[in-house]
Amino acid sequence: MKDYLFVYGTLRKNYDLKLKDRVKDELRYVGQAKVGASLYDLGRYPGAIRSKGRNRDGRGGAGAAGAAAGPEVIGDVFLLEDPEKVFRVLDKYEGIPAPGSPGSKTAEFIREKSRVKLRNGKTIAAWIYWYNQDPGDRTPIKYKDYLNYLKNKRTI
Repeated sequence: MKDYLFVYGTLRKNYDLKLKDRVKDELRYVGQAKVGASLYDLGRYPGAIRSKGRNRDGRGGAGAAGAAAGPEVIGDVFLLEDPEKVFRVLDKYEGIPAPGSPGSKTAEFIREKSRVKLRNGKTIAAWIYWYNQDPGDRTPIKYKDYLNYLKNKRTI
């Protein structure tokens, strides 16, 4: 079974992050996709929260990922050549504690599989780093796309 990763922030294809150099040989770009979620500005990076009413498989409300009315987040999908290596590096970057360890339920981010919709309309299951906290008064990102948000933020 193939493992895919959906990224929406600093791990995006066109975001310059040196950490990606450590796993670049293990990532094969598939294309852009979207998922039912809300996006928040957390300061140096964004956080996505799965839309209410959506199950982990992305279904709920009116149907498959991206098909229902409501907030969506745009990101990039990668096929993982060596998922174990990629997650060892990225889980550390995202602050994901080892499964079952103290703090695993209260971590800032959690990694779970969800359905995402590719540009060609096909839906696939992909791992996503979901924001696992209450966004409180964090600024919602209405652009759906963190990279576009950053471009517009710099011109204001």
